Amino acid sequence: MRTLINGMVLALFASTAFAQPPELSNANVIEQLSITDPAKAVRKTEDGWMAMELPAIEGTRSSCCWSGNWKYRKETGCSLDEESHSYGTTSQSPLEDTIIAYVKVDSGEVSRLKVTGEHCPMDGGGQSLTWIGETDSKDALDFLESLARSGSKKNVSHPALWAMALHADDGANTRLHTLAGEKGGDLAEEAIFWLGDARGQAGYEMLKDLLHELPAGDTRRHINFALSQNGSDEAVALLSDIARNDRDPEQRGMALFWLAEENPEVAQKLLVEVIETEQDEEALEKAVFAMSQLPPETSGPMLLALAQDKNAPREARRQALFWLANSEDDESVEALTALLTQ
Repeated sequence: MRTLINGMVLALFASTAFAQPPELSNANVIEQLSITDPAKAVRKTEDGWMAMELPAIEGTRSSCCWSGNWKYRKETGCSLDEESHSYGTTSQSPLEDTIIAYVKVDSGEVSRLKVTGEHCPMDGGGQSLTWIGETDSKDALDFLESLARSGSKKNVSHPALWAMALHADDGANTRLHTLAGEKGGDLAEEAIFWLGDARGQAGYEMLKDLLHELPAGDTRRHINFALSQNGSDEAVALLSDIARNDRDPEQRGMALFWLAEENPEVAQKLLVEVIETEQDEEALEKAVFAMSQLPPETSGPMLLALAQDKNAPREARRQALFWLANSEDDESVEALTALLTQ
């Protein structure tokens, strides 16, 4: 019997929220674990900081603050009082099941939101902080969407949208899709990005839908970049189809660019095909530029072959010569020099 009771106690402790943010230090933590609605917690919080934990979607890496330049930076942890000039993740950042959202409350309104990984150290600066721990998923998403729509872009709106994109609940997919499809919406392009970057297969499916739902224009063209960040084979295939067949020439050209940047092996064959068939001059120009963005050992010979191809469109050959002159491939530059001095 005692063994059973001990097991129940251990299970209870394993399922409860953290007593405080795991890596928070130098703070006076006030626990309010009975509150699961962040909006309600804000109304009950005096001016200062509140924090909560959110379940993270699979594949989320721990975001944190860094020092040094991009190449030689190292994780230093964040501070509630200070802004960090370098913030984000690397491929070596630990994977997270939980993210922590730190909310600054001023006169009953949210004035700042900081989102970190569970493993990121946070210096509280000696301040009081109300910790509500786990939140109801719907209430948390309602809260984050409200902040995204109404808050300061830098300090509240953008981090709120990011926190929503990292939330494990599937309800985040629908909310991001709605924001992405709103005509004239300030958050449409950012929502499109997060669908591709953070929401996996569901995000890909919604980007595919948006491709048919949105009118031609800058917002729809952001789907290209989002697909390039999705990482799925389906996203690469859809981006290739856009490059071949989309009704918007600029969208076709941009799709080729992002394929060259993120999937050069796929782009290599496709670029040759498109340059042979593309009729729009602007799209053709973007295709040659995309070719120049392939690795130098690939782009140089391809550009040289195009420049020498008398059956290729004149504008494509001219663009190939231009990008060859700027090539980092010494052999191709020498070949171009020889070609021009014949």
